[in-house]
Amino acid sequence: MAFSKSKQAILKQLFSFMILSFLSSGAMAQDPNDFHGLSRARFEATKISADEKDGALGDSAANSDRYDMLSYDLDLRIDPSDTSCVGSVVMVFSSVVSDLQEFVFDFDTGFPISQIMHHGSAVVFNQMTGDSVVVQLPVPLVMGQTDSLVVEYSGQPEEPSWERGLIFRTYSFGGYTAPLVANMSEPAYAKYWWPCKDRPDDKAFTAVSLTVPDTLIGVSNGTLVAEEIPEAGWKTFHWRESYPMPTYLVSVAISNYQLQSEECTTSGGSAVPLRHWVLPPDYDDALVDFAPVCEMMDFCEDKFSAYPFLGEKYGHAEFLWNGAMEHTTVTSIGRGSLTGAGTHDWLIVHELGHQWFGDSLTPRKWADIWLNEGFATYTEALWEEHKGGREAYLEYLDLSRSEAVWEFQGPVYDPVPVFPGRVIYDKGSWIVHMLRERLGDAVFFTLLEEWTGSGGRPGGTVITEEFIALAESVSGQELGNFFWPYLENTQLPRILFEYSISEGDAGTDTHLEVSLRQTQGQIFDNIFPISVTTGSGTEEFRVSLPGRSVQAEFELNAPIESVQLDPESSVLWNAAGSSGQFEGLSLAYPNPSRDHYVYLRYRLDDTANVVFRFFDARGREVARRNLGSISPEVGFNEYVWDEKDNRGALVSSGVYWATMEIDGKRSVLKISIVH
Repeated sequence: MAFSKSKQAILKQLFSFMILSFLSSGAMAQDPNDFHGLSRARFEATKISADEKDGALGDSAANSDRYDMLSYDLDLRIDPSDTSCVGSVVMVFSSVVSDLQEFVFDFDTGFPISQIMHHGSAVVFNQMTGDSVVVQLPVPLVMGQTDSLVVEYSGQPEEPSWERGLIFRTYSFGGYTAPLVANMSEPAYAKYWWPCKDRPDDKAFTAVSLTVPDTLIGVSNGTLVAEEIPEAGWKTFHWRESYPMPTYLVSVAISNYQLQSEECTTSGGSAVPLRHWVLPPDYDDALVDFAPVCEMMDFCEDKFSAYPFLGEKYGHAEFLWNGAMEHTTVTSIGRGSLTGAGTHDWLIVHELGHQWFGDSLTPRKWADIWLNEGFATYTEALWEEHKGGREAYLEYLDLSRSEAVWEFQGPVYDPVPVFPGRVIYDKGSWIVHMLRERLGDAVFFTLLEEWTGSGGRPGGTVITEEFIALAESVSGQELGNFFWPYLENTQLPRILFEYSISEGDAGTDTHLEVSLRQTQGQIFDNIFPISVTTGSGTEEFRVSLPGRSVQAEFELNAPIESVQLDPESSVLWNAAGSSGQFEGLSLAYPNPSRDHYVYLRYRLDDTANVVFRFFDARGREVARRNLGSISPEVGFNEYVWDEKDNRGALVSSGVYWATMEIDGKRSVLKISIVH
């Protein structure tokens, strides 16, 4: 999933819930800004009852691990005119215990079930508070025994929080208004519109039949196997996904779409039909924005492995959401991202990357969500390198580095909530980048191909420990002490770097002694490049720092002119002696901004000349604000951007980078604007 780029509604709901919980226990209500520092255990301890479930946390029904879900067959009749849904779901499962009689699944309490059938007979069930349903099977199942149920329900699904669940919207253009229905189920919001085992570790084969008004088109995952007219005024679209997938990737998209088609054959020989369902007013713009998709498919196959869903389509279905969602074989893409300017290829390649990282290789636990978002975000950087070379690649990574924001949002591994903000995307991508720099391209890309293709994992579920183990096997290095400190800690290593130059074998100033020391508490295992320039050119040396400190000596063949530690940012680190309160940008809000303003919070160590610059998705400067000499204020400083360009006109909706320059130092934040 890529969103532009905030979850304010969810966070507001969670903050309020936490404060009420703390108050009810007699504890002092804490500042919501401290929310991201909580561990998962402490966060869940604030819950009012153990039965509470929260889609933002990925909560699912207790005891749903007593069976293995084999397949779902959804039959949905959706009427946008009254936002109603009449549905039935055939659930086929097998027991993984010796005495399964209580079958527990997830479904919204506020969405009434009319009946549950077991081989033609109604069975007893309890639709409990906490969005769990308990079914009493007539006869206990033995281990490995397969059974099935049919759950029938109807009503008007409600969004559990803003733009989650099944979303009913309309859009207007040229004097007409049309409906648009779509879903956003990640991480655990599928249960608010269809009965399921709403957790990522149990993937199942899924078929979706959509009956909709005959002026509309219903789109879902996989292959369209049939269309029929069940009655006047209605049409049914039967879709079937031939690869197992988790509940959060099941897709529904319904509107008066127009279809764009392209037959894509990659250099590796994969034939992938490209199908894009777009709204009529955006048809021409979409032709421009989707033009590079076949090249992207070829690129991803070259970097990873064959398209994981061969024999099926890849494409997009437009919806009214601020970002995109990587539904298996048919990414949902927000209308604001189709501009006809070709500025959202980063978003398109991100979601395409998810077909490997997330859709094919699905996290077994939500703690491992960085395996989805970090690798998909790194796919963006690889695409920039493909287009513009290493300089463009490094610049793209530099723009995504925002340590103050990362610290605020918490750890990469097991974040609270599952989507705390950009840290799992951007810091996750940086961890992948550091791994590449450490291993070298040959080993790194062999690892990616092994992980996504020949390693036998496609279609399965994965955890971080498995990726680390494979990386160690492919590289021959022990990498746990490299990965886990970056994954579990919010701060970066602080390095004291010292060196001395003296007479060496080749004469004066040709001997170099270097010392590196970690001054923070947690030890990080890194290999640091050191660039040494002499009159004969520049050489790079690599110094391993697996412990607290290390010293190394080098002989050069000419007098040393300069020495630099990690000049291309191969490692995430900061110089020792810097405070925990990083100087520079720390927060942008509201984000997304919908009200023609965005606050930029920043910190200053001393009085400095401050310049703000704003860039669009193509890297073009749209606005510059020179604030002059600014003194630090207690806590933090703030600047309000009115979202106007250098000519005084409002900038268009989209993703922008705000950069703050302080006497030559730069910090960056991604912001999103919606008009």
